[in-house]
Amino acid sequence: MSNILQDLFAHKLSYDECGHESFIVEIGPELAQKLLALNFAQNRKLSKEYVTRMSTDMKNGEWGLSNDAIVLSNDLQVGNAQHRLNAVVQSKTSQKFIVLFGSPREAFQKFDTGKKRTMEQRITIAGTEISPKECCIIRHAMNDYANSQVGTEQFGYPRHDELVASVYLKHKQFFGLVNAKKSGGSSFFYAAALKLYAEMIHYGDHFERNHDHDALTRAQLFIDLVVDGYSKGGLPVTGTEVAALKLRNTIARKKEDKKGRYWNEKGDLRVTITAAYKFMIGEKVVNIVPWKSDPFMPFMNLPTTNSPGYGS
Repeated sequence: MSNILQDLFAHKLSYDECGHESFIVEIGPELAQKLLALNFAQNRKLSKEYVTRMSTDMKNGEWGLSNDAIVLSNDLQVGNAQHRLNAVVQSKTSQKFIVLFGSPREAFQKFDTGKKRTMEQRITIAGTEISPKECCIIRHAMNDYANSQVGTEQFGYPRHDELVASVYLKHKQFFGLVNAKKSGGSSFFYAAALKLYAEMIHYGDHFERNHDHDALTRAQLFIDLVVDGYSKGGLPVTGTEVAALKLRNTIARKKEDKKGRYWNEKGDLRVTITAAYKFMIGEKVVNIVPWKSDPFMPFMNLPTTNSPGYGS
């Protein structure tokens, strides 16, 4: 343990000393309903649109632990987080939250006074138009395979806005080609397809592959097979495409075995990336066992995949 952590723990205050206690809780629909029953009566009006957007993010694995705590007063009223808690109920998922207990009810007027701008909103306001789905996809593609967090968590702070925008612009054409803005399915699929696409464009002649598809055809086929189970373009599906179908089956098994749990954890992202790599080279697979390290070239080091003159 570093000296600074020792110093922090040495100065940690107990509940008796400060009247507050904080802890991390995994909140599912049932617990969220109980907390909503304690909602502060004067809380602001609920925005159903905002709840739906957050619910979608939760279902797609694009929601992570943040520093915005759920505040529970010393007389057991919830002073904020009604939108997040309603999103948990609507999404039927379980999410991790920091809970701060002990704040006086008078402090509630300082909490949850306005929706914070999300990363895609900040980036768009700064001059680079990007949708919520595109913002999630590019961060998952940027994600360090060895990091315990998914991309939306690793690159989840305002200090990352400029970097995320710059990497997005390097590959912006891809998002339009696969209609990512209005896409269905997890952002993991599109992030893996982007890694596949970028590598085939820049290194396609340097590895053997058991198909004659170009980068876009291969990336779109991967997305089609994982999301829908068939090629929307009518392409034949052979043994060299089985990795995508195996991934689709793996996702379905998790949903059944884990009682509806979504494909949104870091292990899920690693499996997706492994399947995409095997699909890229056309490997005939039986099972998808995630690689210990990222099989793709470092995505952040790749040059633009945009066509010459794109956007000019």
